[in-house]
Amino acid sequence: MFKNIRDKFSEIWYEKYLKMCNADWDFYIDSNPENLEKMTKAQDEHSNIFKDKNLYNEFKKIDKCNLNHHEQKQLKNILKNFEEELNTGEDLKNLRNKENEIAQKYNSYILKIDDKEVTRVEIQKILQTEKNPELRKKAYEANLKAADLIADDLKEFVKMRNSFALKKGFSNYFEYKLAEDYEVDLNDLTNLLDDVYSKSKDTIKEIIEDKQNELKKFFGINELKSYHYGLLLDSDPTKKVNECFKYKEQIVEISKNAYKKMGYDVDKLLEEGKLTLDLFPRKGKNTHGFCFDIDAGLDARILANLTNNTHSLDTLNHEMGHCVYALGISRDLPFIDRQTYPAMTEAVAMMMGDIQKRENILQDIVPDEILKEFKQTFRKDEANFIAHSQVIINFEKEMYKNPDQDLKKLWHDLKVKYQLRDKNEEPDNGWASIPHYLSHPAYYQNYFRATLIKAQIYNHLGNLTENTNTSTILDENLFKYGTSMEENELIEKFTGKKLSVDDFVKNIA
Repeated sequence: MFKNIRDKFSEIWYEKYLKMCNADWDFYIDSNPENLEKMTKAQDEHSNIFKDKNLYNEFKKIDKCNLNHHEQKQLKNILKNFEEELNTGEDLKNLRNKENEIAQKYNSYILKIDDKEVTRVEIQKILQTEKNPELRKKAYEANLKAADLIADDLKEFVKMRNSFALKKGFSNYFEYKLAEDYEVDLNDLTNLLDDVYSKSKDTIKEIIEDKQNELKKFFGINELKSYHYGLLLDSDPTKKVNECFKYKEQIVEISKNAYKKMGYDVDKLLEEGKLTLDLFPRKGKNTHGFCFDIDAGLDARILANLTNNTHSLDTLNHEMGHCVYALGISRDLPFIDRQTYPAMTEAVAMMMGDIQKRENILQDIVPDEILKEFKQTFRKDEANFIAHSQVIINFEKEMYKNPDQDLKKLWHDLKVKYQLRDKNEEPDNGWASIPHYLSHPAYYQNYFRATLIKAQIYNHLGNLTENTNTSTILDENLFKYGTSMEENELIEKFTGKKLSVDDFVKNIA
């Protein structure tokens, strides 16, 4: 009985879901008012399918005792969607509208340095390469103006979300999203954060202080400000590698070649229409990088804003990892299982982003000695990511606990604690530029857990690009299952052991 009702309903759900995803894509690649209106309408139509009280009652009548564990979970998720729309549908619509309003405000803001328009990619490049402190400061402050523009809006949005969570029986929206969307217990997450950090904080401190001393020496100062960070010094192997990239399209060529060595033919996926790439910046386009897994097994798309550097290669390899995962999901699964667990798909994507520093995909354009130095920075990246994650996740957790506190100070204090930043620096609204706070609340913890998962998967697989069967191994033993198996069950089945921090700690020790 359950399967019949589920599958019949899924036909309607699938249709509205596809329409919504396509409208989302159109808005992200061109954030104009017309596309905003179309996206809002499609989101409303998708939500409305969960307002059918008769269908809701049919699902409610199903005896859970006759279902297996996974079917019970499917039923729970379906009922949750109905209950949210029937009981708090207007609230959800208001939340979506507010999010879209803030996103349009941020995406359409024109950044300027000395009255000259610049993109966020150009600002990123300035902070990587510019040695003049005054110009670096202007670039940093230009980015801050966009954050300042939406900081108060985000604060009010957090309050709106908290009001919604209270109606659902949670103390705040962060806890609600952790539990309902990611099946993560807040105490478990806190313990995991503390466990990893306690086992790596000495390494992190050593790595951060080494970098700080290099920057202080270069700028001839005793205290670093935020705009000093990010500069790739002449001695930095990343800078040397960046100089080997001659044009931005080269990033695409390298990524395609790396995936081909794993057994994934990107050009064929493009020809078949299974993959869509929108990779370079332009006005009105969202300024970040995303994979839109529109239709599992059939349609995945990448939005990015690439230039010719290692960061862009990491981004493209990362998003391509999401895409091959989504395209590897079996079409034989019911629609509700043709999804991915957030931490698991992030683990795969992050693992793919790492290959430029773990394998030899750059050997044709980067001299051996430089490549060797570059690959040695992987350990530093992992340590810095853990410190960065502590700031992002703990800020969000505390912001939802009390959005009326001084959020500039909270951001500042966490950066001082975990990233060893200057305690005397003026606090700012840098937090408001973190895209996940707006579009993916409570999501960043998935990256943190993914860091542990990817270490375990990679150490199990070995070198990815030296085996054209990598694609088959991943497709047949991990990707095809979607969410038809529990996340922890998937990890243990694939790697042969339960998830632990051991592989990660070993990698950065």
